[in-house]
Order: sequence, then C-alpha cells, then structure tokens
Amino acid sequence: MRPSAVNNPVSVSISVVIPTANRHEKIVRAITKIYENTIRPLEVIVVDQSLNHLTFDVLKPFIEDRRIIYIKDEGTGAARSRNIGWKHASGDIIAFTDDDAWVDSKWLQAIQESFQRKDFNIGVLGGKIIPVYEEKSPDWNIPQKWQHLLPAYDQGDTFGHYIGNAEPASVNYAVRRILLEKFSGFDETLGANIGRTIQIFGEDAELSSRLKQNGFDIVYNPGCIVYHPVPLNRQNQAFLNKRLKFEGATYAYMKIQSRSFDFIGVLVETLKSTFKLYYSILAQKTDEACYLYGKLLILVKCGILKLNP
Repeated sequence: MRPSAVNNPVSVSISVVIPTANRHEKIVRAITKIYENTIRPLEVIVVDQSLNHLTFDVLKPFIEDRRIIYIKDEGTGAARSRNIGWKHASGDIIAFTDDDAWVDSKWLQAIQESFQRKDFNIGVLGGKIIPVYEEKSPDWNIPQKWQHLLPAYDQGDTFGHYIGNAEPASVNYAVRRILLEKFSGFDETLGANIGRTIQIFGEDAELSSRLKQNGFDIVYNPGCIVYHPVPLNRQNQAFLNKRLKFEGATYAYMKIQSRSFDFIGVLVETLKSTFKLYYSILAQKTDEACYLYGKLLILVKCGILKLNP
C-alpha cells in the first residue's frame, strides 16, 4: 500500500549535515560552497571524527561566527556521523554531502523545489555527481561500468525516479527528517569507517531501499548537482581493485544482514563464489576477481564464522 503523501509546505527548511574525518584541507571548501548557494541553509552541522585537532582548527572561524554547528565525536563510521548530525538538526529536510566534495550554487534551491512538488512522494532525493579530475592520468582510464565508483552519476536531464538499480549516493542525498525519525536513520553497521580494514559501504542504499519498500519515491533531480574531486591516486588499477574488493564485501554483508542467506545459503554462495574466483583468475579478469575476493572474505567472516566485519 502506498503511504499517505507527506504534506508539502510552501517552504521547507534545510539542514545540511557533513561527516568528516581527517580532511581538514578539504572541508573549508565544502562549507564555503554551501553558503554561496542561492538560498541559505537553516544550519550546517559538521560531525568531526578526526584523530587530531587540525579539522577543529580550520573550522574555528565558522564555529565562532555560528555558520556551523560543530560536534566532536570520538566514535567512528560515516553512518554514525550522519545519524548524530540529523538528530541534532532542526530542518524539515536533511541534506547530506561529503567533506571533500562541493555543491553547485543551486543545490539547496533544487532540493527545496523538489520537496515542494506534489507529483512525487519523495523518500530520498539525489542528483548528478560530477567527477572533477584534479590531474588526469595519461596512462589509465576507469572502465565505463565502474565510473560510479569515482564517484560519478548522471542519468540525464529529466526529473524522475532513479533508473534500474541505481540509488542516490550519500554525497548528494536529501531526506525528510520525519522519515529519518520514523525509520531509525542509517544502519551503523554499514558505511565507511576508519576503524575497519575492510570497508563495508551501502548505508545510503540500504536506507533508500527501506523507504522504497514502504512506498516512498527515490527521486533524481538533474539540477541537484554535487562535484567530487578525483585525485591522481584514484586513477589506477590498484585503486579500482581495492574499491571492488569493498564492493564485493558490501554486497555479501548486506545479503547476510537482510537474512537473504541462511547458513546453508552462505555455504552455497561461498562455494559458488570460490569457483567463480578461480575461473576469473585463470581468465585474468582482475576486476571480477577483486570483487569476488571481497565477497568471499565477508561470506566466511560474517556468514560462516559469525564475526563482525
């Protein structure tokens, strides 16, 4: 059953939440670009999990003139940071972005106008993620099918539902605060975490999936634009291999968490993935091998041994 449409007020207030960890050299740009928007946010909340004082030092001017609400968190995990952020927020809409990205000058306006529409019952809103190469490698290009890992996303210039299995990414992700409250926000067992060796992503996709299952629309607005830097150290096969290992790990962990696999299912999937890994190595399919390796690590560790990732 489709849920009752959320009331669309004439104007909606927007709180921006930025999780950060050890990126003092990037975050000032992120905050500055938000305040260069055509409309102002109600507030900007920064949740800092940095291991040193450098982030606080660069943010001190923003804290002193109350352009940001600064929260120091001694825990780890991007999902945890986002939950802390929205729980301290007052806005009708919570817009999330990353500390190393920067938003378009009409980003907030696009978010506000989207949630005022009556033709969609928006659960989550996303948009374009445009990669910006800080320096272009002449020797390597990421294969087209993996470009979303830069990250990058563009499904054209039409407002509407996300296509296929695509979901909004947390760097460009807006949701009503009442829905975060109702559905308990992000799953903190997921998400980038500086305390983990193997990264388990997907907290944004998991929340979108839950909202979609409850009848809400997951909507793309081409005018909702975020720019994401692509440094030289992401433009090589080693970066892609590592990222694909984490993608495989994320897929397996989310399947286990959703109880799609019972113990026998985990064993069967482990055996199947082992054979696929063997043949992908023989065929020198590096991308597939790295993905399967990450998947196997989590299947064994979390599915068979029942250990935390």
